[in-house]
Amino acid sequence: MSRPISQRWRSDVASLCLDGGIGLLESGAETSRVEETIAYLACAYGVPVESMVTPTGLTVSVGEEETTTRIARVHRRSIDLGKVTRLNELSRELVLRRVELEQALTRVEDIRHAPPGFGRWTQLLAAGLGGLGYTALAGGTGAELVAGALAGLLVRVVSERFSRAFPPFVTTSLAAFVATLWATLNVALLGLDSQKIVLGAILPLMPGLALVSSVRDLMAGELVSGLARGAEAMLTASAIAVGVLMGLSLQRSWGL
Repeated sequence: MSRPISQRWRSDVASLCLDGGIGLLESGAETSRVEETIAYLACAYGVPVESMVTPTGLTVSVGEEETTTRIARVHRRSIDLGKVTRLNELSRELVLRRVELEQALTRVEDIRHAPPGFGRWTQLLAAGLGGLGYTALAGGTGAELVAGALAGLLVRVVSERFSRAFPPFVTTSLAAFVATLWATLNVALLGLDSQKIVLGAILPLMPGLALVSSVRDLMAGELVSGLARGAEAMLTASAIAVGVLMGLSLQRSWGL
């Protein structure tokens, strides 16, 4: 694109790269993908860019002799692979065909702030079906499947209610504790197998995405991000273990 790189132009491109990177990090993308997308966005408007991305923030610097730098922290993260896909597709679309910079900024903001692809009731239904399915994989049958489905639903509700008030470690521990407590109640009242119910409820809490992202970042040479995501996966697994142990201790104190 044969356009002079003015300060205003650099500033807008930096904002576009920053917003796109934040959207990807908030949606669970690995850091190597974030840096690649930032490079595509800057390339689409003829501006050189350097970026430094970690799981909790990013720095973007555009320009050569004169540069414009943007820094941002990412305070909340979730898993929304739909948004990751849409942002990646947008970055490649901008490279292939010319789109006004203001329009690109608007589209990135629209993707970032779009509601989840599935409504709350659909997510709750999926949580219940997930608990049922994992309980079945653990060997549960009959009433244990129903208890596993309700345990998965409880885990989802607890995670939603406490995620804004407590750190992720505490929220995950509470969810695992509630699932174990629910299994204990089913043991006391119905004589069901608590292990199968607990397994069905806590498997969705396992940090599978964080572990995979950690390995991918390490293989891509992103040592800081890879180690950080690996530590996050270990911390999440520890939180689940703490919650389950608290529930099992309570179960033992009741003599069940």
